[in-house]
Amino acid sequence: MEIDLVTQTTQHCLGGYDHKFVAAPHDRFVCKICDLPCRDSQLTVCCGHNLCKSCLDNVKKTTEVCPLCRDGQFFTVPNKQADREIRSLYVMCTNNERGCEWQGEVNNINNHLLNDNGCQYMDINCPNECGKLLQRQGLTSHVEADCSRRKIECQYCNIRGEHQFIENKHKEQCSKLPLPCPNDCQVGTILREDMEAHRKECPLEMIQCQYHNVGCEVGIVRNKRKAHEEESTEEHLQLTKSKLAKTEELMSERINNLELVVNQLISKSISVDKIIAPAHSSIHLITTSTLVCPVTMKMSQYNKYKRSGNSSKWYSDSFYSHNNGYKMSLYVLASGHDAGKGTHMSVFLVIMKGPYDDELSWPLRGAFEIGLLNQISDSNHHSCPVTYDDDTPDETAGRVIEGMKAAYGHGVPLFISNEDLFKNTSTCQYIKDECIFIQVSKL
Repeated sequence: MEIDLVTQTTQHCLGGYDHKFVAAPHDRFVCKICDLPCRDSQLTVCCGHNLCKSCLDNVKKTTEVCPLCRDGQFFTVPNKQADREIRSLYVMCTNNERGCEWQGEVNNINNHLLNDNGCQYMDINCPNECGKLLQRQGLTSHVEADCSRRKIECQYCNIRGEHQFIENKHKEQCSKLPLPCPNDCQVGTILREDMEAHRKECPLEMIQCQYHNVGCEVGIVRNKRKAHEEESTEEHLQLTKSKLAKTEELMSERINNLELVVNQLISKSISVDKIIAPAHSSIHLITTSTLVCPVTMKMSQYNKYKRSGNSSKWYSDSFYSHNNGYKMSLYVLASGHDAGKGTHMSVFLVIMKGPYDDELSWPLRGAFEIGLLNQISDSNHHSCPVTYDDDTPDETAGRVIEGMKAAYGHGVPLFISNEDLFKNTSTCQYIKDECIFIQVSKL
């Protein structure tokens, strides 16, 4: 384990040893410049005093005269005997006042301070770079149990990551997280990935009356739909008659208008080809108009994108969040991004410059649902929410001023694992003929 030592050791740039000595060193060992026991002792030939080598080097920068006796013949020689004796003197640990009772030779104090099994009172930065400063004796328990950046596994899906990521962002989108039914139907907990399928069957889910297309605006609980329809038979019949009458009136008006146009064209001897052409033009206009949520998009050649690594980004055609709403695009990173790189498919929404931006409020606020469709059944779809709230960065939720789209997208790095994506069962298949279908809905 690499550790970052904070407490100062014996490796100073200048001067002698400033340790707390068990017994006061003899005066002959004390440097006459810094008043500390000499480090790399040097003996002056002229007057026989010991000086630290670093102190001596510093003095020689400004004078060639002995600083003690003022002799112009200023020469020194290494005093190895004095140096050995000084290094063998006993000192206390620099953390003595914190409670460390170690005593030993000057030669050994660095080993005591720097060794992994050394001074337990030494200040150390957390090796996970969480910002905590603690003594060595508390390092192991901190790294294993308390550090916010320690590595743990999600207890539900077994994905591994930093504690603060797993407990916060990951749990907000973990597909295996058990959740209660939002309708309190007492079914117990449901995996997030199964919630959509459950709500399609939940007896307490609020649904529309099946006659809503003719004007019944009553919202009902699923298990009371039959009773509502039986109680409202007469009302539904009247709504159906009214709707039918309006439809017949509209069709009649359109037929009359069409007859009028045809008669005018015939009277002017305009050919049938010229009549058909505008119709084709209208059809083209309809089929190429910009989509509005909910939209379903097809991504082909998925494995090709997945193999291309950093070039795996696929963009959809543009669509709108609602009528006259925010212009957006979906992009998919088949090889994953950030925490999902190499293990998951990542999906993001990107805001684009749109024609209605001046009429909209910024930054974007609201929620969307991105769903990966099961291609062999109308259930078991995989979906995750994407929410734009006060915590969403402006560069992903703000108005696009320069360029055609925002510099960053907002979405789900861990949308679906490769294992789940490529898993085929008798009831679920997300990839078929190397194609996937993704739906974006506004919640």
